[in-house]
Amino acid sequence: MIINSGKLLLTSTGISSENLAKKFISFFNDPKNCFVAIITTAAEGKEKNKYSQLAKKQFETIGFKLVDFVDLETDQNRDLSGYGVIYVCGGNTFKLLKFAKEANFEHSIKNILNRNGVYVGVSAGSIIVGPSIDIANEVEPDPNDIGLEDFTGLNLTQLIILPHYSPEIEEQTKAFEEKYRTSVERLSDSQAILLENGKKTLVE
Repeated sequence: MIINSGKLLLTSTGISSENLAKKFISFFNDPKNCFVAIITTAAEGKEKNKYSQLAKKQFETIGFKLVDFVDLETDQNRDLSGYGVIYVCGGNTFKLLKFAKEANFEHSIKNILNRNGVYVGVSAGSIIVGPSIDIANEVEPDPNDIGLEDFTGLNLTQLIILPHYSPEIEEQTKAFEEKYRTSVERLSDSQAILLENGKKTLVE
């Protein structure tokens, strides 16, 4: 899928860095008229997680008036069509993908993008929109505690994102690229990839 409408902002740590926050804010003329859904499914402690709470405060500081927490595990039929921003917290990639598929989350994302909305992925939230989550199983792997067997991603982009990249994991990353004959987009904690109008831009 090529993103021709809306924006995918794929990050390691959300909009915590100054440059990423500026880029995100530039997407909106008037944030108070746009609603935000923070997807907490992957985060340990869900909405009580400190990073979930930090994201909510960041959005409120920017000027968004309605910021809701949504858990795809317990609220699979939630209508997300009224939101202009979907922000997907990091955490366990396998758990996130399992419940994203069960909740038909891909459909919700496409709806928001078609209305020129914004998807912000944080770590696991950036990985699941790619063709697979194999990278979360092999490079600094997450524990697959739920026994997920199908690692096929949501296929909103063909990019394979590696969040929290550092030179210390370069050997693992190269081995992954050679094994799958692919290339990996390495993202440090202060970087992001923006997909918009069929174009890919590195934000740092």
